[in-house]
Amino acid sequence: MVTRLADRDRDLGMTGSEIETRAVFRQREVVKDGPRRIAGLVMSPLLKVTVAMGFALVLSACGSLPPANFEQASRVEVRRVCLTTPGVPERAQVTIMNPIGASFGVVGNYIESRRAAGAQQEMQAVLANASYNYEAALSESVFVAMSKAGFAMVHSPESRPEKERSRFMEHYPSTIKRVDAFLDVYADYIGFQAMRSSEEYWPHLEISARLIDAKSGKILYQGRIVYGFSVATDEDAVLVHAENTFRFRDRTALQANPSVTARALQGAIDAVSWELAKQFM
Repeated sequence: MVTRLADRDRDLGMTGSEIETRAVFRQREVVKDGPRRIAGLVMSPLLKVTVAMGFALVLSACGSLPPANFEQASRVEVRRVCLTTPGVPERAQVTIMNPIGASFGVVGNYIESRRAAGAQQEMQAVLANASYNYEAALSESVFVAMSKAGFAMVHSPESRPEKERSRFMEHYPSTIKRVDAFLDVYADYIGFQAMRSSEEYWPHLEISARLIDAKSGKILYQGRIVYGFSVATDEDAVLVHAENTFRFRDRTALQANPSVTARALQGAIDAVSWELAKQFM
């Protein structure tokens, strides 16, 4: 390249010393820029691999994959389904989506976290007074809804591992025979939520579900269903709007009548369970 440029300079009528001087600078530029271009060619695929690995790590950490719709052709082969023990939060939640304390930085967030912890304890006592077990309620509701969708359902006798309370299971019961698939369900959120600090509380429920082929381990369906408010990150979720039947002015109202509070939560569970069943109809 330097030789061709020197010939061009000679054609322009430059002297020998001028041509030599420009050639030296051009050689420096080639040496200086060459490694930079080569490094760019080497680093580009490395960067792609790094990004891909990072994305894979994020997915594995979240325990989730993109949604997978159920193919109706699979209904011929999938008739008998085992429902695993659902994963649920240790306590029912009572939160505010946009709390006023969040605008006051660290101190405000700390106060809000204390408020949320206190509200969870209150809700635990309310549901206990109503003799309401939301884990059993979710399991039974999904079981009934899927039966109405045409599947022969069986319960798994095995409890869910504690570490898989909020994610899909790694292994499915080996003691269950003659089933075509396993239905794995866990809830990220069970409880009540208000949009803002000054607004009413509504029942709120978020579940993730996966149907796994018992023989091949293939994912036949995977999805997320949200009852109540939804956020931007739930763009792939099926949203079930909360009914106006149950609204609670504040935490005191949530505690006033435990049976009504439990009934409100049951309504959300039934609505989400039926929406899940509809994904297979």
